[in-house]
Amino acid sequence: MATWVLIVFLLGLLALIFHLFGIFQWFTPWWAVILMAIAFGMLTRIWRKEREGEKEKLVEKIQELEAKLQKGE
Repeated sequence: MATWVLIVFLLGLLALIFHLFGIFQWFTPWWAVILMAIAFGMLTRIWRKEREGEKEKLVEKIQELEAKLQKGE
């Protein structure tokens, strides 16, 4: 998923650059901005989900260690 987000973001950036230099006038800058905004939203969502996954793994590890400590007593 992250790969596709990167591709969409780069396409949007490329479209904006083409517009700024007057290449491919039919590919308007509005589409570039829309593509980049969508890609940025997807990137931030993926980043938040990955962070939540890391926290869940840490909580599980803590629970496992606490269970081991209780068994050892």
